[in-house]
Amino acid sequence: MQKNPNTFFTKIAQADAFCRTKRRPFIAVSYAQSVNGSIAPRNKEQMYLSGRQSLVLTHRLRSVCDAILVGIETVLIDDPQLTVRLVEGKNPQPIILDTRLRIPIEATLMRQIGRQVLIVSGQQPSSAKAAQLQQAGATILPCATNAEGRIDLRVLVNVLAQRGIRSLMVEGGAGVITSFINLQLVDYFIITITPKLLEGVQVIRPSPLMRLSCLQLGEVEYQQLDDDIVLWAQPVWDEE
Repeated sequence: MQKNPNTFFTKIAQADAFCRTKRRPFIAVSYAQSVNGSIAPRNKEQMYLSGRQSLVLTHRLRSVCDAILVGIETVLIDDPQLTVRLVEGKNPQPIILDTRLRIPIEATLMRQIGRQVLIVSGQQPSSAKAAQLQQAGATILPCATNAEGRIDLRVLVNVLAQRGIRSLMVEGGAGVITSFINLQLVDYFIITITPKLLEGVQVIRPSPLMRLSCLQLGEVEYQQLDDDIVLWAQPVWDEE
């Protein structure tokens, strides 16, 4: 079992060139799951699946990425900080997908001094809530939506590249991860598998627009951290 996978960090170091070619950031999806593929309990209460060393790894991954992205459900359930605390390094730019601007003004992300949250909304967000959030220090980025009324990720990643974001870490939740996979907007996976069986939320969420029934992963590397197994891999997309 390989103890120090290096492929991901090599690719992150080449993110500038990748972005110039693809006109979007290098996108890594990182999450922890139970052995049976659940990423959260059925009741969606906050629960740490992975061990201490895996959490340290998560913070290291954050420290090498320009930005970190989660959906509004993750913010409402977990109230995350999305910072680098367990290792030395810079904090990534926090990006929240929040079509209807549901993020609470009192959310932890809104109270971090010197850190501006980028909130991606639909094209016609509530002007009153937008003004509140902007006054609290957030940046509102209106974006086109798709047939399901969700943020059009293809448009968004191009805009993020234009804003100087060269590498993006996607941490969840299930709907967000599913959307990035469905659009083939994932360049790398870091999946922490914990020795638990959990009846809960599956990482791939069924969708009427889902085009992918099975995704092969290649260039696979493994790493054991305490009782967790970390899988590092690249998606093998079918040629369109």
